[in-house]
Amino acid sequence: MDLTIHNAINDKTWRPINIGINNGKIAVVDEGSIPVGARSIDAEGAMLSPAFIEPHFHLENSVMPEYVNKSGTLGEAIRIAEQIKDQLTAEDIMRRSTIALREAILNGVLWMRDHTDVDEVAKLDLLDAVVAVREKFKHVIDIQIVAFPQFGLADNPESVDLVWQAMDAGADLVGGVPHREKDMDKAARQIELAFEIALANNADIDMHVDETDDPYWHTLELLAEKTIESDYQGRVTAAHCCAMAAWDEKLFQRILPKLVEAQINICTNTPVNLVIQGRESGHPTRRGIPRVKDLLEAGVNVTCGQDDLQNMFYPFGNMDMLSVANFVAHTAHMSSEQEIKEAFDMPRYRAAKVLGLDGYGLAVGAEANLVLFRANSAADALRKHHERLYVIRKGEILVQSERKLTLSPALPFEYEHLEISG
Repeated sequence: MDLTIHNAINDKTWRPINIGINNGKIAVVDEGSIPVGARSIDAEGAMLSPAFIEPHFHLENSVMPEYVNKSGTLGEAIRIAEQIKDQLTAEDIMRRSTIALREAILNGVLWMRDHTDVDEVAKLDLLDAVVAVREKFKHVIDIQIVAFPQFGLADNPESVDLVWQAMDAGADLVGGVPHREKDMDKAARQIELAFEIALANNADIDMHVDETDDPYWHTLELLAEKTIESDYQGRVTAAHCCAMAAWDEKLFQRILPKLVEAQINICTNTPVNLVIQGRESGHPTRRGIPRVKDLLEAGVNVTCGQDDLQNMFYPFGNMDMLSVANFVAHTAHMSSEQEIKEAFDMPRYRAAKVLGLDGYGLAVGAEANLVLFRANSAADALRKHHERLYVIRKGEILVQSERKLTLSPALPFEYEHLEISG
């Protein structure tokens, strides 16, 4: 074996596990002892998990502490982002993305889905820059890019054309933001346009949906209906879904079975939405996150994303998906043993379903994309935010921490001297 890992704990069964890796894939999984490989790791009882997944992020807006959102509202954050997007250079985006990706990889994140603005201000400039980031880091992290029309599509033919162009320029998915249209009819038109582009490109769809405290907006229902109509079940993700916290019970119960039938993935961006939502709605203050437990109980796939890192939308963040899952568990009242396991799976197995990853896990034949850290249960993993002892991609050790942090020379981090605090 090229690499063997001994005396680890299985992330699902909590039982001992030893694995052997050959040619970048898991070749042996055994609870008993296995021969030592050309290289070996003694896990000493640490947990072995498939690597983590960031299913919703914005690289081009990451690490911007200089742009202060004085009101803390979503509206001001959007205005700041719109004002500066035509000033962002490819070099600056590369520099800041490098800082964000370094943090992510150190925390065991080896997949990311990025939402990149494509509109009449940004044109394809931001997309071109993020495509360059993806190319630079392709050997150490997989990045899916969503063409995100920040200004809407219904009355914006230029943005429609740009999203079409984006699919030829490196975008993988079609995005959207239907609640930014002027009414529900226009939102329905945006969703129709997005599906036209996605169907023509055989691409999945991932939209910012109902990121508002206003219960008027229920574009999630329109998205589910269009997904069913288009036979696109399982290929559509709705992020944020904040208005769900303001819907009355009748509306929620009407929409829930449509989400189940459409197999819509829901991505809650809990840390950001807890900070930014509810600031203008008075008291009692809405929490700004979807009804996670009710969705899970109904069979909806729910995952979680960091969304933003130290910018006008969110002044915090550390690219640690265990931290994000911890936020979800707290805010969604997920405290039973099974609920904690479900929260632990949100940035792992549930996110893998969102990204369409085949062979994700600790099975023979799966790519050896792994993270090793000291924990003995799902609650322990979420509670302590343990240091990652090893991060392994396709059988190669990218990160090793044994008292002293060591980075593989394969990691393209010429900006590692820059601190995330700015």
